Amino acid sequence: MMKKNSIHLLLTALLLLSGTLVGCNKFLDVQPKGTLPEDMQFSDEQGFKDALYGVYSLMGDKALYGENLTYGFVDKLGQMFEYFNTSNPDNEITKYQYTHLNVRPRIDEIWASQYYTIAAVNLIIEHAEATDLTGETMDIIKGEAYALRAFLHFDLARLFCVRYADRSGKSGIPYAFVADQNNKELFDIEEVYKNILADLDKAEALLQNDNTLNAPLGLSKDPYYDERFSELNKYAVMALKARVYYTMGDMTRAAEYARKVIGADVVGNADTERVKPLALAKPSEFRSVKDFPGTGEIIFGIYADKQAQNIYDLFRSNPYSGNFTEARKDLKALYETDRFTATNTDLRYAAYYKEESKGTFGFIRFIEDESALKLKAFRGIPLIRLPEMYYILSESLYDTNKEESIKLLNEVRASRGLEPIAEATVETKDKYIQEMIRERMREMPGEGQVFFASKLYNLPILARNGKDNIQPSEEVYVLPWPEAEKEFGNIKK
Repeated sequence: MMKKNSIHLLLTALLLLSGTLVGCNKFLDVQPKGTLPEDMQFSDEQGFKDALYGVYSLMGDKALYGENLTYGFVDKLGQMFEYFNTSNPDNEITKYQYTHLNVRPRIDEIWASQYYTIAAVNLIIEHAEATDLTGETMDIIKGEAYALRAFLHFDLARLFCVRYADRSGKSGIPYAFVADQNNKELFDIEEVYKNILADLDKAEALLQNDNTLNAPLGLSKDPYYDERFSELNKYAVMALKARVYYTMGDMTRAAEYARKVIGADVVGNADTERVKPLALAKPSEFRSVKDFPGTGEIIFGIYADKQAQNIYDLFRSNPYSGNFTEARKDLKALYETDRFTATNTDLRYAAYYKEESKGTFGFIRFIEDESALKLKAFRGIPLIRLPEMYYILSESLYDTNKEESIKLLNEVRASRGLEPIAEATVETKDKYIQEMIRERMREMPGEGQVFFASKLYNLPILARNGKDNIQPSEEVYVLPWPEAEKEFGNIKK
């Protein structure tokens, strides 16, 4: 157990942050109780819920999923964006110069912030396991916390470890099971993934009655059960399992969990009132699902309203001056605009990007212009969406059922306004994988997933100019630990 004053500091940060969230009423009502003793903070269900809301607020900070792990640092590693100016850190980030003075602090910030958030989750778990409170809601609270611990460690492993296929003889990361800041046990990569899956197994069992997802605020008596897409819910756990197994190369289990999500019988609230089940959008509905919450395709995302100004400043404040974070140069080729017809137009192209000048594109998926900023149109960032489950299931089936594999890919394409893909484009496994990486680039900008798509297969990364290839290597695909990593631990078993 960490020292009492450390606990108070942690809770103060958690709950003060959660109290600053805007846009989601169930977060707005949280009162800053961080100075309360632990036994009072966790004396009732609401105290646990408040602590969870605080964790999501930490995740929504710029250091983590509010920038670095989505549209910021990680998407720049995926060559999706760059501020084209030699004095900007992007100059080194997009060249994978991880030890450069402009880049190293960003990496250290990700490591430290992620483990700090894990410590907050572990504090919730410790009290949830020790409390006398029982019932379905407490089971869901515990399940959610175990799922968060897995989610946060998984992204650390994807960033700071070699890919799972190359795990032999390679170091993993510390896996934190307790809420203190002492050194943590260092596990090898295989054991890290076993720990992740063990936490997800616990979460899946505890969340078995967590059947809501898209219920709007105010539908239930308890706001905790509204808009469950903004918390790590049962369906998000199944989707995360699909993502983890896929990353491990276990295509059988990946397919199993992707199918569970695609076929999920989602209900609206605890009384089984149906609101909107998980389903790919019709082309006419695409603009309603392109961002957060994107009800109908959203599985999990975070409210991050407080990042709206930052996003606007990065992508939209000076689009005509040349001083802004630009998107890829090859977007017309990526989206195959020369093939657009009345029945074959990729809706994502115009919904995500705007050509500011010839060959220069602005990213408009989250905030289109100043009026959207003033209207507070931006609410948050999607972290897991339904199309990814179609991609995972499609990839898992390519070797055994090519027909269904292509059919699944075409279902996503149809929902985006596209005709079926030409079979020659995916006639071999290598061609298919390249197409699936391109599909993720088209579908998921701003979500921080493109870098991992190339890393999984140890493939070259196509540079932002659309011409050069960054060759795969550990120097590119593995972030270095912070020099001060002993703050969080490297104790070997």
